[in-house]
Amino acid sequence: MVFFSTKRLKILISAAILTGGLIFTSLPDYHHQLWLVLSLPVLSLPLTFWTLGGLRGIELITLTMLPLFLAVGASLGQYFYPNFQPYVKFFSWMAYFGVLYLLFLALNVFKVERRRGEAIPLEKAAKPAVFVSTFLTAFLLLTVIYKFQLGAALSALAVFGTVFLLALGDFWFLDLADLIDRRFFAAAAIVGLTLVQISLAFSFFPWKSHLRGLSEAVFFYAALGISRAYYEKHLKSSIVWEYILISLAVFLFARFI
Repeated sequence: MVFFSTKRLKILISAAILTGGLIFTSLPDYHHQLWLVLSLPVLSLPLTFWTLGGLRGIELITLTMLPLFLAVGASLGQYFYPNFQPYVKFFSWMAYFGVLYLLFLALNVFKVERRRGEAIPLEKAAKPAVFVSTFLTAFLLLTVIYKFQLGAALSALAVFGTVFLLALGDFWFLDLADLIDRRFFAAAAIVGLTLVQISLAFSFFPWKSHLRGLSEAVFFYAALGISRAYYEKHLKSSIVWEYILISLAVFLFARFI
């Protein structure tokens, strides 16, 4: 009981520090300094190590990737959108704190599972938490990519790299192996190439970066969800149709809003 109380306190402190850093870099004197904005992702690494503690082997990558990428997306998103209304900023800060807190809790569950060598009941809540965090991170990073206005070729390359790494990291949580299975590399590449094709198709439509990022992130959510269901051996046609309908609904909403 003391162990879990101490761990929750660490998680709370780390989430609060990173959220405080996000708020600090939004101040008028600092929000335009890109180097300072990028200090938040750098800070996320030691805080993740301190929060989870005792990381080793593949965990050094798989358990630190999401907090790092989430910090990159949140900080750069705030950098590119400095003029949001105060209540929108406040909501985004609280959302970042909440997602980060739940993400750290979920990552700790998987770390405990690897130490024990067996599944624990909290895994049922941890997997959806990681899945949703991956989707939100993809939305933030895809929006940032389009704000940079890299051009079609570089944007496609950035989309592939981002989606590939996020999908690969998410697949690892399905088996928690010491090495990432080769089949997951192939699946992540397929998801990445799928998103590149969607990105190239969407490049013909004139729309705002955040709406394009949202729509593509939902397609990523669908592709990743279907892939996860396949590897967990519970894929059904109803699941595929559910993801397709959600993706199309969000696309139509983002396109014509």
